[in-house]
Amino acid sequence: AASTPTVRDHTHILPAHISSQWRDLALHKPNQDAFVCQPMFHNQDSFFGVFDGHGTTGELCAQYARDVVPALLQQHLAKNVNTTQALIRAHVDANTMMHSAPFDDSMSGTTAISVLFQTNEIHISNVGDSRAIVAQEITDGAASPQLVAKALSIDQTPFRKDERDRVKKTGARIMTVDQLEGYEPIHENWGLTLGDEIDESGDPPRIWHPHGDYPGTAFTRSLGDHVSEELGVFAEPEVITKTLNAHDKFIVIASDGVFEFLTSQAVVNIVKVYKDPLDACLAVVEESYNRWLQFEVRTDDITCIVLHVEPSIAAAAASKQPPVKASKLHGRNSIIAGHDVLVAMQDSLRPVRGIGVDINKSWRSRDTIIGGYDTTARMSMASEDSLLSSSCPQGDTASLLLSPPSDYDVKQHTVPKSAADFARLERMVQHNFLFSHLTADKVPALHDVLSVMQRQVVADGEVVIHQHDDGDQFFLVDAGRFDVRVRAAPVEPEAAPTTDDSLDAAYGPVVHTYVASEGSHPTFGELALMYSKPRAATVLATAGGGTLWTIDRSAFRSILVRRPLRNVVQRLRNLPLLRPLTVAQLNLLAEQMKEVTLEAVMASGQFYLVVQGSVTIAPPLPADPTTIHAHDSFGDFILSDTPSRTPYRAVAAEDTECLCISRDAFEATVGNLSAVVEKNNARRARKSATSRAKQAAPLNGVVVLAHTVSQALASLSQIDQVRVGPTIWQDLVATCRLVQFGGRWLTLRSISKQTVVQSHLKHQLLGEQDMYVALGRDQAGVAPLYGVAQTAHDLHALFDVAYVGVLEELVAFPLSSEAAIQYYAAQLVVAVHLSKYIGASRTFTICGNPEYLAPEQINGQGASSVIDTYVEGTECGGQHRVGQTLATDYWSLGILLYEMLVGTTPFQHLHHDELAMFNGIVSFSPDSLEFPPTSSPALQALIKGLLDPKPASRLGAADCFKKSADECVVPQHAFFQGLQWDQLNDTNAPLLAEASAKFDRLVAAPTSQALDLGVPYTGDAKWMQEF
Repeated sequence: AASTPTVRDHTHILPAHISSQWRDLALHKPNQDAFVCQPMFHNQDSFFGVFDGHGTTGELCAQYARDVVPALLQQHLAKNVNTTQALIRAHVDANTMMHSAPFDDSMSGTTAISVLFQTNEIHISNVGDSRAIVAQEITDGAASPQLVAKALSIDQTPFRKDERDRVKKTGARIMTVDQLEGYEPIHENWGLTLGDEIDESGDPPRIWHPHGDYPGTAFTRSLGDHVSEELGVFAEPEVITKTLNAHDKFIVIASDGVFEFLTSQAVVNIVKVYKDPLDACLAVVEESYNRWLQFEVRTDDITCIVLHVEPSIAAAAASKQPPVKASKLHGRNSIIAGHDVLVAMQDSLRPVRGIGVDINKSWRSRDTIIGGYDTTARMSMASEDSLLSSSCPQGDTASLLLSPPSDYDVKQHTVPKSAADFARLERMVQHNFLFSHLTADKVPALHDVLSVMQRQVVADGEVVIHQHDDGDQFFLVDAGRFDVRVRAAPVEPEAAPTTDDSLDAAYGPVVHTYVASEGSHPTFGELALMYSKPRAATVLATAGGGTLWTIDRSAFRSILVRRPLRNVVQRLRNLPLLRPLTVAQLNLLAEQMKEVTLEAVMASGQFYLVVQGSVTIAPPLPADPTTIHAHDSFGDFILSDTPSRTPYRAVAAEDTECLCISRDAFEATVGNLSAVVEKNNARRARKSATSRAKQAAPLNGVVVLAHTVSQALASLSQIDQVRVGPTIWQDLVATCRLVQFGGRWLTLRSISKQTVVQSHLKHQLLGEQDMYVALGRDQAGVAPLYGVAQTAHDLHALFDVAYVGVLEELVAFPLSSEAAIQYYAAQLVVAVHLSKYIGASRTFTICGNPEYLAPEQINGQGASSVIDTYVEGTECGGQHRVGQTLATDYWSLGILLYEMLVGTTPFQHLHHDELAMFNGIVSFSPDSLEFPPTSSPALQALIKGLLDPKPASRLGAADCFKKSADECVVPQHAFFQGLQWDQLNDTNAPLLAEASAKFDRLVAAPTSQALDLGVPYTGDAKWMQEF
């Protein structure tokens, strides 16, 4: 409901509130949330609060606190008790009184979050894990003001180390349910230092009695919960006092049902769209429901209060606050009391939940595989034909950014619409993150997306989507009402159900309803446009049916990826002159070709590929003219070592689109054609020899991949000849162990075949081997792979070095010095440039931590990035495409450098929420980065340059056109000044001492292990022949 505006001496308040009951498989549960909105409180004060009950009598506890806390507060204020003390006493006294109330609060209680307005000050009281935030307007130089969420409370949960330590002093145990039941080892890796966040996956740390498995509360403060009080769970609130300023635009008070899957900033981004706070409340509650339905089979009670605040002109002038600028403690200068709490705990909020690809594994793990399919396999030359035509393997239900179909034609799929329809659709999608990046400079793409959207009229009772079906469509509700139903074990009904009872039996109870109005058009199915994901619920039309607008993943991604390259690569590969090039090299070449529209052209030293239309080639008489149609080429002789000088004239019979590239631009992209062919032939020879060796190798036989064979290992032919020692590191996929052969220490990485199959790692492992074969030399910074072997159950990789570890195993970020950052950054720059030597190019599958994804990998704009280049002495300068090659890798490098410097990535706080993270990446601005005051300007500039969200202007975007590293922008950056690149291979690593010390500790504690990991494999063994 919305309340009338309240005008106080110093503040104008426009409040609105909504409380919505949870839904789960147990129907008729009462709403355990309660709230209070008293614009006319004590004297000229106003009071607003949310109470989130829990336990069997949680609704009674919440309602009791709602009535008693404000009443006690008024009594204390009337006695002129200090405001902070009055708030504390009101909560503590209400807790005491609740113990004597006519209901049982022994294992039930409520959290409480409230805001008391007094003139131009607000006092925030927090007990538990509900939350209050303020939206503050930030200006940063010439940039337009941004609304940024700032915490007014800090969740009081065991995620906070200070709260954890406090309750442990009473004898409480802190464990997750999995730890309590023995499924997970005992640890406290929820924040050894404040700010650490892990993937809680719905199993947060809880408080348990030292001698019993109760009470299991996931918060450290509450009202009620009598049994928990002896474990330190008390009702004393943390109180924050703040002065309202002109940059404070609105306040949100909400229960944890809102913040379970939404970050504070996500809530602000929703509210800021609406002028009416009631509409804003509706939108927040609706989005919260959507998130719950994505990740759970039920929803929590959800309560939200939105307060639009406007300090009076006199008060704002009296405060004389300068314009707010972005900073880590922005706005805290207006905190009068409680500043130390917010500063100390600002990064230790309870993590926002979200299910990643593997719910048993944090996205923060470097070994998490999103989509499971190879980034490194793009370097393979053995399976080039399959790269041209293959799709992702069966069972890939999480592949991000799948390659769009090459033959998608917008014109053929356009659905006629009026200008009014287009205008209406633009308004309907403007606040959805998947469309928000399509700004003014991308109007054609937005127009194309809207032009292929289809109107779907749905009858009353018609099912739009079925729970657990794979989804690839996005839905926009134009009109009507659509119920969302969730069933624990969905079954397909034999006949279409009609009554509420039969609907409940077929599809489960209603957990949410999408209702369209003039100012609100709900959406569902956003994630289906990004990757295949089973539907979490059934959606069906009610109340007479409705109207939807839909678009499928194939259309959406095909439009965003401006020019699919697959056909271009296929045509280039059909040219005998270019046949020796790898698919990766052809892909890179296709990206650098310039788009031109031909009318007539004389022989000009350029190679042309006709994309659309036709061209007539008129050679000197008496030869007959030749017609070149779409997907054919002409001028290819200029790429040969002895280009023909025969003149010709090409005339276009119609509007003809071509792609062209000059010889110099060609060589700047892939090198001299003859040299490239020779190098590729040598690689193919190595690849062929390796393949024959694998086919001939017996079980347990070692296949040598090393460029040069060490004499000390010449007699190593069977992997079981090594003596297995201690484990270096281990994760959910691989185990790395020290092994010994002939007195020489080596590193053995072992992965069970069962894991390879279940995690879809086949192509990734093959790609790794192909990379080493393609490299054909030892390279500093790249662990020297000696050979591979397979046993009955495992796949092994043997590295000819005593210690191969993971950087995070040796040191915690941030690194201790910029010298260390410089060293590892230089190694990574060298590794990135090796992709040019190997011939890697773009891929449409993603492997690794999604916090490192570049914006163009999410919004599909990678292939439409354009940079202006000019190659001296050519006529083919102009606009060239930059794909997901160096520019994208440079973005990931920038993220890693920032993490090395600061300790976290810019998006770590969003890693539990897929949509929020993707939205944060595509809307990222490098000006929002916060750097330690001791960091050098050169390093800051390098990171900001690498994290330019536009690939075309990203630092080093044109490096892929340079013939040598000396010409590249990034290696010549001021941060690398003084670095001897030619001596990098001989420079000791900064963490060499730490690695040596760990190696010595491992060797000093001798252990002997079995070679195999002990995970049996009974599946198909034919595919193993490639290993």
